Amino acid sequence: MLEFFLLPLAVGAAAVAFGRRRQGDYERDIETAFKHLKVGTTVRGEHVYPKLVAKEKKDLYTRYVYRVPLGLTKKTLEPVKEVLEATLDRYVEVTFKKWLYIDVFHNEIPKEVAYSSAPHEKGWVIPLGLNEKGWHFHDFDKTPHCTISGTTRFGKTVMLKNIMTYLIEHHPDDVSFVILDMKGGLEFGRYKNVKQVENVASNPVEAFNALGRVKVFMEQQEAVFKQNGWSNVVHSPVKERLFIIVDEGAQLAPDRFMTKEERNMLLECQHILGEVARIGGALGFRLIFCTQYPTSDTLPRQVKQNADLKITFRLPTGYASQVAIDDYGAEELPSDIKGRAIVKTHEKMIVQTPLIDDDEMMKRLEVYCIEKPEHREVDRTSTQDFIHFE
Repeated sequence: MLEFFLLPLAVGAAAVAFGRRRQGDYERDIETAFKHLKVGTTVRGEHVYPKLVAKEKKDLYTRYVYRVPLGLTKKTLEPVKEVLEATLDRYVEVTFKKWLYIDVFHNEIPKEVAYSSAPHEKGWVIPLGLNEKGWHFHDFDKTPHCTISGTTRFGKTVMLKNIMTYLIEHHPDDVSFVILDMKGGLEFGRYKNVKQVENVASNPVEAFNALGRVKVFMEQQEAVFKQNGWSNVVHSPVKERLFIIVDEGAQLAPDRFMTKEERNMLLECQHILGEVARIGGALGFRLIFCTQYPTSDTLPRQVKQNADLKITFRLPTGYASQVAIDDYGAEELPSDIKGRAIVKTHEKMIVQTPLIDDDEMMKRLEVYCIEKPEHREVDRTSTQDFIHFE
């Protein structure tokens, strides 16, 4: 218990002791950190610290390589990252695998990133954002489902629009969207005439009907895959992908004040979404489930368990962060920077997500706008196309 309280004090004292950092003189600061934190071991009565053996300048960072004395543990090195980041005002990575690697990155995370600056990448990928290491992308053919959480006005819906725009621009003939805009259709209703948008549901009843059709499509695709001996869309000749976007999934959570019929309808919606998350990925279905405040009620278990990509913007509590990404951190994201997010897969990183407004999005997608009838029926006899509306 004593060690638990002494560690933060040691970290704080070390950071204050350095004063102003000296640009380009990071090795001296690192050695000072070792001394203040007593990183090392005692050999023949003398305290031995890690010894610098190489310094490598990369495009994005400078790497310092240290030989460590025998007996040094990873736990001993944990405070080093925190102290150096506070002192150098730079992002630092500390890795200990036989050698001790300390990478001091040159750039900071920008406070705003334009969608137009995102590089063009091939495949079913979308830009997650930019940080000290550069641009990061996600491949939906490797990880088909995603959850997005965060307090209102911090970037969730903008991220959905960024994803939708990028996919349409890069796969105009192969991507389709079913959008459950549970904000009354205010965010995505304006895009209902985009060719790739099959449906925009704006309330629970419309969502129930839209998901019912998705269920039929999924059953049809499952039959086609079985008939042809395909186990995964990635290894089949099927080029199309259907993205189901849920903007504000909390509106699909049953509540006590509802009638039995309403509760059953919403339970069926959650069940279908769970089935999409469980078996839809192999068939070419991609689920993006978005909610403001994730709880066990608003974020269905099947969806969370099968969505290996988790994105969260700022959340009010550590508990909400735990539900969203199985870890703390979202409650510590800056409250004055919109679009700052944590991305969690097998690892966790912070990025600044791309910014796109409705004017830019519509300008980019207006070439795909077509006249559509008010009511469209599903052609349930076609097995030639992945998804087909009339």
